Amino acid sequence: MDLLLCPSCQQILWDPVTVRCGHSFCRKCLHGPPPSRCLLCKQRLHIRGPQDLKCNTLLCDLLDKCLDRETKLDRITRDLQDLISQKEYEEAGKLASKGIGLAPEDIILRTLRSQVFVALKQYPEALRDAELICILQPQNPEGHYRKGTVLMHMKEQKEALFHLHQCLLLDSQFFAARREMGQLLEDLGCSVPSTTEDLMEETFRYLKISSMDTTRLVIPMEATYTMSQSDSACTKLHPTTAEERASFMNQPSEVPVKTSSSSNQEHPPDKEEHAVGIGDHKLEEEKLMCCHDSRSSLRDLISPSDVECSLCIRMFLDPVTTPCGHTFCKECLERSMDHRPYCPLCKQSLREYLRLGHYPVTALLQEIMSFIFPLEMTERNQVHQSEIAELSNLVQNVPIFVCTMAFPGIPCPLHVFEPRYRLMMRRCLETGTKSFGMCLYESGKSFADYGCMLEILNLDYLPDGRSLVETVGRRRFRVIKRGQIDGYHSAEVEYLADKVLEGEELQETEQLHDIVYQQLEECFSQSQGSLPSRIFMQHSQPPLKEDNIQASPDGPSWCWWLLSILPLDPTYQLLIMSLTSLKERLLHLKHILSMFLLNQS
Repeated sequence: MDLLLCPSCQQILWDPVTVRCGHSFCRKCLHGPPPSRCLLCKQRLHIRGPQDLKCNTLLCDLLDKCLDRETKLDRITRDLQDLISQKEYEEAGKLASKGIGLAPEDIILRTLRSQVFVALKQYPEALRDAELICILQPQNPEGHYRKGTVLMHMKEQKEALFHLHQCLLLDSQFFAARREMGQLLEDLGCSVPSTTEDLMEETFRYLKISSMDTTRLVIPMEATYTMSQSDSACTKLHPTTAEERASFMNQPSEVPVKTSSSSNQEHPPDKEEHAVGIGDHKLEEEKLMCCHDSRSSLRDLISPSDVECSLCIRMFLDPVTTPCGHTFCKECLERSMDHRPYCPLCKQSLREYLRLGHYPVTALLQEIMSFIFPLEMTERNQVHQSEIAELSNLVQNVPIFVCTMAFPGIPCPLHVFEPRYRLMMRRCLETGTKSFGMCLYESGKSFADYGCMLEILNLDYLPDGRSLVETVGRRRFRVIKRGQIDGYHSAEVEYLADKVLEGEELQETEQLHDIVYQQLEECFSQSQGSLPSRIFMQHSQPPLKEDNIQASPDGPSWCWWLLSILPLDPTYQLLIMSLTSLKERLLHLKHILSMFLLNQS
């Protein structure tokens, strides 16, 4: 059960609240002046008030199944006493009702709730609890005292006096009842004797004169004391008051420990080292057996279906708890918030949670699953890894962004807002490839037959879930087969590379390369106002010419830069990009630049 202890109070978790960093504490430990930082990871908590202390519903359910009835009652009683001492009667009333729902005949909880109802001035409710105590335990002085104090507040003085008299008959040392009885007699204009016996005689005389049913008061004092002693003996075994239960729970247990002398007698000195080794081995075996027994007992209480995500209906993977107290797989929650920033279960707004963009794993739930279901967790992770491996195959499962033209080595900034592409970007980062394909839209095919791979350099999430993505073009590809993955397009592709040139053909291509680059430099040297200068006015100089035109499988990078800035029809750009002959690509660029230089009008 050490796994279920609160890091703050070191008691069994009760009404667990999972804070922003993913650690869980008792709600009571975070109530009042909340800590500014987490006690475990020291992160800032930013708890604004009770609205930020929603209980983790899943952990509450698991604790309810793991904890036995007595443990729950002890924790409720302890917390209830703390709330009463802090005069937080509203919270105390809710907690007491919760405990009584668990144990309707628990005298301690009935007594404490009656006290809470009196503080809240809910006297009829307080009287019902006190009457039930008197019915369940007629010889318990606490019930008569509670009933007497409630009747005092209800101005039923004679009836209150009667029950306080009964309380002192059952326990002559009940000083609170003696004090209240003296106050009542004084209010009624009677004398207040100094001794308990005289006080009870005066009360009996007043009730007899007031025509009360005094037959109930005729109980010999000797019998009362005998009964009280027997009750106190029984109390040691079955505590009936909160104080006695608390002291009973805190009694230290005595565990016999072997002394060193007995150890020496069992093992001769010459075999001491061997004996220690055997002892360590046995201790290790006992620890393993204890761990196995704990896991088995918890498995009897918790089943794998208790730790399933309500969105994917599989065992939690990286469980995340929302501010409203509901838990989902991290990936499932992100996909849900891609469409609507609301909790999938209670529909509470998660815009603030989305704005933070940080979803830490619920540490306690992860530890519970790893301890109880190690094999199932391993299997769940293996399935996830196989899914990631399939998604990271950049030949058969290339994610396709259908938008615009992209070219090798050329930056391509993107604004992502569609849910399907938000999912695609996250997966590109999760798989580690950081790459996806960019294709033009083409009617009848969904996207064109050729495209360019883009590599993600940086991704900035905006508060509303949109993102700004910095990418740069890498390799060209040809689409072989089209498909879809979770709403976005995918493709099986074949990567393109320019044909390798040799000998005379290489020399001719190098000469053509120099001619076209010279044309590009002429465009930059044209007078201001000419057509070339207006086209290239956003750029001061062209990129540098490369010495080796076959250094890259996609050819010289300046060619792609030129193609990206020229005011050409995208289908014509696509045609040039699909060419695997550098010579043909240079001829197209030469023709375009020649037209610009000749036509100055």
